[in-house]
Amino acid sequence: MGIYDRDYYRNPGGNAQLKSWAMTGVGTIILLNVGFWFLQLITRPGPGAFSTVGQFMSASGDSIFGGGFPELWRLVTACFAHSESSIWHIVFNMFILWICGRELERIYGRREFWIFYLFAGALAVLIESFVQFQQGSGNIPILGASGGVMGVMALYICHYPKRTWYIYLLIPVPAWLLGCIVLWGDLSGAIGHGNAGVANFAHLAGAGWGVLYKFFDLRWSTLRQRFGGGRRRRKKETRSQGSGSLWKGHQQKDEKPRVTVAVSRRVDELLEKIHQKGMGSLSDEEREFLVENSRRYRKS
Repeated sequence: MGIYDRDYYRNPGGNAQLKSWAMTGVGTIILLNVGFWFLQLITRPGPGAFSTVGQFMSASGDSIFGGGFPELWRLVTACFAHSESSIWHIVFNMFILWICGRELERIYGRREFWIFYLFAGALAVLIESFVQFQQGSGNIPILGASGGVMGVMALYICHYPKRTWYIYLLIPVPAWLLGCIVLWGDLSGAIGHGNAGVANFAHLAGAGWGVLYKFFDLRWSTLRQRFGGGRRRRKKETRSQGSGSLWKGHQQKDEKPRVTVAVSRRVDELLEKIHQKGMGSLSDEEREFLVENSRRYRKS
């Protein structure tokens, strides 16, 4: 069935749309962060005190490198905890994740996006913990999604360097320039000229991972192929072709192209966008994507 045969004119209800959004990688991550933040507020023993949940989830130089058994699980849990004294910490992180993450999830798919995000966040917490431990401040809690979000933002900029962003919602700048501004701020903070309460090394580590991920193609599926997975698959294909019958050859010849779930999801989103805002609302990249994948759907 081609994409033009799809029943995208049907407008699902609000509950269906919310459920669909919550099932995406970005939606799930945002909901987890918000949920844990409310748990932090609920478990605060008093004003100005650090919550029980925050103590359990946050990392520190001492907890990772301070001797004894390293509490490595904190490398992940710290990415889902935020400051309890200001709402803007979680609001800013989730806003950037929502803006950039949706585009990346359409490119890489839900599973790959989750892997990328968790690795970026854990690496950022690990680097920040090591630096603090070396500086003698290993007892300071490390928490926040900033490392993972910086990785997402850096990867987004690598894909769309000329996209326009608005600083303070007023000043238009290309994405690459905004990235340079943010990078300079974290570099200044890392050498001692910034806010002492900001995890600058975590930000730099997350952003660095995003850049490396793009230019060295560090997708999990690609790494599996590089380190043995692809080799085993090629051996199986070789054996299959060597002992194949006329029927198998005919089956391979007539095999239809497969469409990934991520591509199918994005096609649905673009068709819904056309329905609501018209064809003129599509960017050149979105229109090109629809035309290209229309051929695949018609063959499937």
